[in-house]
Amino acid sequence: MRVFITGATGFIGTHVVHRFVEAGCEVAALVRRGANTGPLSGLTDRLTLVEGDLRQADSLTRSIVAINPSVCVHLAWYVGPGYLHAVDNFEAVAGTAALLGALSQSQCRKVVFVGSCAEYEPCAACLEDDSPIGPRTLYAACKRAAWLMVEQIARLRGWSALNPRLFNVYGPGEPEARLVPSVVRALLAGDRSPLTSGDQMRDFLHVQDVADALWAISSSDIEGPINVASGIPTPAGDVAREIARQLGRPDLLDFGVLPQAIGTPPWLCARPGRLHTALGWTPRFSLASGLEQTIGWWRQRIHDAGRLSAVSN
Repeated sequence: MRVFITGATGFIGTHVVHRFVEAGCEVAALVRRGANTGPLSGLTDRLTLVEGDLRQADSLTRSIVAINPSVCVHLAWYVGPGYLHAVDNFEAVAGTAALLGALSQSQCRKVVFVGSCAEYEPCAACLEDDSPIGPRTLYAACKRAAWLMVEQIARLRGWSALNPRLFNVYGPGEPEARLVPSVVRALLAGDRSPLTSGDQMRDFLHVQDVADALWAISSSDIEGPINVASGIPTPAGDVAREIARQLGRPDLLDFGVLPQAIGTPPWLCARPGRLHTALGWTPRFSLASGLEQTIGWWRQRIHDAGRLSAVSN
């Protein structure tokens, strides 16, 4: 299977590239000029790095025609500061349109457009694969718009189109400002960790399980939307408590210090029906084992950074 992967140097993308290479695929990974390709360094002899930009349609088309992928896994999106309401989401939609145009010039037969749980209409029960859509942010609306484009061109071209919708992903490489890394880093340093009340119910899934799920989805015959989640509703506060338990520092958790973000739904969890029933997929990591692995990764990263700093000084 020849696979073209966008967003290859991102938090989730690096794990997806590793999983597809390990599965024996011919992988071409799109990377922007100047991007940090360090997380992919161990794979350089087993994949093709394509330097380019989704906003440069002509060069993108030339690259895709040369690669001629059979499958495209589209992860690239804007996730910078304030991404939920940033106008940069419009560029991500435009980039998706350019990508679809380029793929139309190749022999691609399947597009896996990675969506988000944010696209669903808020609900106080576990979301199904076919639950009503109701975007409440610009990010979610643009994700939805891009999927509609994918769906329509797939019908015109005779492609398979899949829309895995990710819930709360954590693990090695996660941006430092998010819940798991912020708590882990604070407690490893012996610092206090300011938190909200922690009452929000969420569905957490380790990033390597997400990569496994995307591989299973991409190599299957199913089409359409599919939830990628653990199926286990968990209070966000319990994640912080488990990290503190493993590090022996529950005294450093400060619940209720931070306000809830405006518009944050109290419940955002899923039932991964098709993922379980159609593909027989189950996660490898429990929350406890996934956090243990993640803590180990951050501990090693901090240790290596300290050693490098000592050498340079």
